[in-house]
Amino acid sequence: MDWYNNNSNNISRNSSQSNLRSKKNSTVPNYGPFNYPIMSAAGSSSSSSSNTINVNNGLPLHQSNLPINSPYNNQQKPQFPKSLSPIISNSSQTSPSMTPSNSGNFQIPIERTSYYYSLNPLFASDWVYLQNQQMDYIALGSYKEAFTNKLEIVHGINYENEKLDQFNNMIDVQVSGGSVGSDNTIQPYDEDDNANGFFFQKVCETNLDYPITNLQWDPSMINYGHGERLAASSEVLRLYKINDQGNDNYNLQQTHILANNTASNSTTSTTNSSSNLLSEDINTYPPVTSFDWNKLDSNILITSSVDTTCTVWDLHRSHPRDEMTDTATVKTQLIAHDSEVFDVKFLHKSTNIFASVGNDGSMRVFDLRSLEHSTIIYEPTPPTSTTSSNQNLSTTFNSKALLTLSTSNIDQHHLATVGINSNQIIIIDMRMPGLPVAIIDGSLNGMNNAAINSIKYHPTSNYLVSGGDDCQSLVWDLTNLSKGNDKNQSGFVIDTPVLAYEEDLEINNVCWRQNQGDYMGIVSGKGFQAVSIYDI
Repeated sequence: MDWYNNNSNNISRNSSQSNLRSKKNSTVPNYGPFNYPIMSAAGSSSSSSSNTINVNNGLPLHQSNLPINSPYNNQQKPQFPKSLSPIISNSSQTSPSMTPSNSGNFQIPIERTSYYYSLNPLFASDWVYLQNQQMDYIALGSYKEAFTNKLEIVHGINYENEKLDQFNNMIDVQVSGGSVGSDNTIQPYDEDDNANGFFFQKVCETNLDYPITNLQWDPSMINYGHGERLAASSEVLRLYKINDQGNDNYNLQQTHILANNTASNSTTSTTNSSSNLLSEDINTYPPVTSFDWNKLDSNILITSSVDTTCTVWDLHRSHPRDEMTDTATVKTQLIAHDSEVFDVKFLHKSTNIFASVGNDGSMRVFDLRSLEHSTIIYEPTPPTSTTSSNQNLSTTFNSKALLTLSTSNIDQHHLATVGINSNQIIIIDMRMPGLPVAIIDGSLNGMNNAAINSIKYHPTSNYLVSGGDDCQSLVWDLTNLSKGNDKNQSGFVIDTPVLAYEEDLEINNVCWRQNQGDYMGIVSGKGFQAVSIYDI
């Protein structure tokens, strides 16, 4: 735990510096508590004994009336994982929300809970909960320019207040009372305290040369409750299976390498499993940029590539745990854009219709039942004039490029996208192509110029979460878009989020706890923070 003990010494310093950052970056807005409810880091405790509201420089307030401009909180009480005995572990794979006490191996949580710390800068993430196992599965991918990237698998156990009573008696025996501080002592919970959160622990990892751009768990995991599989895109798309070797030992087994081999695949079906590519140089193929796993039929998967194509794969699997029949064939491949394709997504409750965005700045929709044509539902306004320097750059960089795409899980016709270096989210209604039905303005009337890095629709509600370079994760309410459609309007501007959370570093990625939606995952720096959602 030496790596974490060194890092934990900086917690109080980082917390005190968060206000300084707000003062330095005067153009970055701090959303106040009077505009909308505030979300807080999961695992935080609040007492009902105080009704006083304290305002601290207009910063968001925690539900216990403590400012949460930083995820660290010196007044936060410790929480314990859902277990019948104290956690005894000195492994570096243990969640850094736990630190050893002076009384042996008994682990005492520090201020930041529901948090996983990695040794690597993180970018990609995905989170799913399996109810029959009462276990959360989190996949995290690093983003390093060197050939030393990691795919990490983290298990999460949710703990709640009713389980904490069992620990109070053990705490009295092993450590003295008090508050968390320099003496590493703790204070048992009061009856009025409300606490819940997660204990995270890394269970396995694997090495990759290139950064991971996207991660997704197999959608069939939710239906079967087992068959832990995931896909990761880097220079190629890799599929993995998690093997449980017993005694809490796990390993990642690579089952597929899906390379964008246009020369051999074309539009015909050909097996492209990992064993078939061992003798081939996958670095000679155009890199994969992103992918999407169909939620209705988990045998269908689509990838996008820098060579302007999208490829639909058919995964032949007779059983989720039967790796002997695992093969992948190309169902179809098509030229989707005029230049690089950056993201692709299936529409909600559809196995045939998908959308893509790319470097040409357009959003296009395709139907696998009729590939003779596609529909451009959004494209940027062409510039009035173009200089020679811009013409030279247009082949590699487009200032209007669309980087990421998210499809609504409530309204099949709604899609959201973000442009390069943009602080605006464009909402498109397929029934009204050409113009955005709404624009989410993250600039706060031009005060904030920080780019949005990630967006994701809520799994069960019409909300959208965003994360960006302003270190803020914001939740936007899109339930009123239908009113604009009834009036046949477009360009409705949404400039006020309903929930907000702030980190100390830029937020690289956001995700929801799939099939639940009660938590969101925030990827910032080397950490993954679970954040509980209130009032949604």
